[in-house]
Amino acid sequence: MGSQGAHPACLFLALTLLVTGAATVILSTAILTNHWEVITFDKAAVERIAARHNATHTLTWLWNGKVAKVNIQLHQPMKVRRQDPASQQLFPGSNPRSLRFRRQTSRVIYLVPLHGGIWTLCVGLSELEQEQLRNAGFPLIGCINYLSPHFAESNQKNDWVQSKSGSVSVTSSCSHSNNKNDWVTRMQNLSISCSLVCCILLGASAVVGTFGIIQRQISAVLITGVMYILATTFGLFCLTIMHFKRKTKKDCGILDSQVTPEYSVARVFQTGWSLDLGWGGVVTCLAAAMLWLLLARIMRYNPISLS
Repeated sequence: MGSQGAHPACLFLALTLLVTGAATVILSTAILTNHWEVITFDKAAVERIAARHNATHTLTWLWNGKVAKVNIQLHQPMKVRRQDPASQQLFPGSNPRSLRFRRQTSRVIYLVPLHGGIWTLCVGLSELEQEQLRNAGFPLIGCINYLSPHFAESNQKNDWVQSKSGSVSVTSSCSHSNNKNDWVTRMQNLSISCSLVCCILLGASAVVGTFGIIQRQISAVLITGVMYILATTFGLFCLTIMHFKRKTKKDCGILDSQVTPEYSVARVFQTGWSLDLGWGGVVTCLAAAMLWLLLARIMRYNPISLS
C-alpha cells in the first residue's frame, strides 16, 4: 500500500512555523541593530560655513573628507571646568563645586559621522580612526547606550565627562530648561518602550505557541495570533517614531553638545538599513499573525496529529 502524502493541516503548520520564525528573527534583528539612522555632514555646506568665518575658523579634512576638524578662535576666553586631581583622588564623589576653572582661547570641534539605533548611538569610524581621534581630544568613542546611567547624568551637567572605564557622558548645550520636554528625547523614550513591548510579545508568543501546538490547544494558538498582531502594532509604532524622530535638526543632547550652532545646520539625517529591515519584519509578523489565526480555525475542524 503506497504511503500517503503529508496532511494539508501539517503542511499549513509547517508554513506557519517557518513564517513565524522568519518574522521573529527579522524583527528582533532590526530592533537590536544600530543602523536605524545615519548622521553625516554635508561637505559643501561645511566648507561654505568655514569660508564665511575664515577669520576665526580653520577647517581641516581628515581621512579623505570623512571627518572635518574645525579650529575656532574665540573672541572672548571661555571658562572651562577642570577636575582638581588632588580632590578627586581624596574624594572620588566630590561636589562639582570643588572644580576649578581655566581659560580657553580656542576650541576644536570634530564633525564626525554617526549611526544610531533604538538603544545606542555609535561613531561611524574604524577602531583605529576612533583611537586617533581620542588621542586628539575627541571624547565620544564607540557607542553610547541611551539607557546607561552616564547618559542619564549628562542631561544635568555642562561639559564632557569620560570615566576611567571608557564610558562617556555627553552634555546638552540647548537652551531648554528640561530635556524631558525635548522632541528627540520623547521620541527616543517612546521608541525604546515600543521596542521593549515588541520583544516581550515575541518571547511570550513563542512560549504560548509552542504550548498550543504540543498540547493541541486551539485557544493558545488563537492567542498566539493575537499576540503577533500586537507585536506588529507596537513594531509599527516604533518604526513610525524612529522615522519622524529627527523632525527637527536640534538634538539637545549628544549631537548639539559637541557641534557649534553654525555647523549643526550642515548635518544630514538619513534612515539606515535597520529601518528597512524593521519594515520587512513588521510585514512578515503580520503575515505570521494571520497564519496563526487560520491555523486555529483549521485545528478546530481538522485536528493535527504530530505522531
